[in-house]
Amino acid sequence: MSLVHESGVRSRLWMNGAAAQAGPRFHVLGTKAGYTKWGLDGQEPALANGVVPTDPAYGVEPQSSWGVLGVDGATEVVPAERGDYPRFYSQLAAALHGAGPLPVDPAESLAVLKIIEEIHAFA
Repeated sequence: MSLVHESGVRSRLWMNGAAAQAGPRFHVLGTKAGYTKWGLDGQEPALANGVVPTDPAYGVEPQSSWGVLGVDGATEVVPAERGDYPRFYSQLAAALHGAGPLPVDPAESLAVLKIIEEIHAFA
């Protein structure tokens, strides 16, 4: 699938759940640099394994999961930001009580759903 943004930049999106090898989770290429990151966010598996959000290690990804930024021959490892599911739910609770904005703009959620529907239309 190809998306053209308002700025004129084109993004190409693809996925394959049946591939013999897993690819990077994010692979963003620009004219001056690229960014590649493997693996999913570790918060869900951590919760499933009994790690609670108050644990100092919660949401911290190991260096082996960090992304790489730069160009071939000149890349640097970029630490992943600490995951923070509790922040999302705190913001959602505040919004539901009329004490702040929603953590995700509903218009952005709708735009993502439209993209997903368009992808399914091609299938």
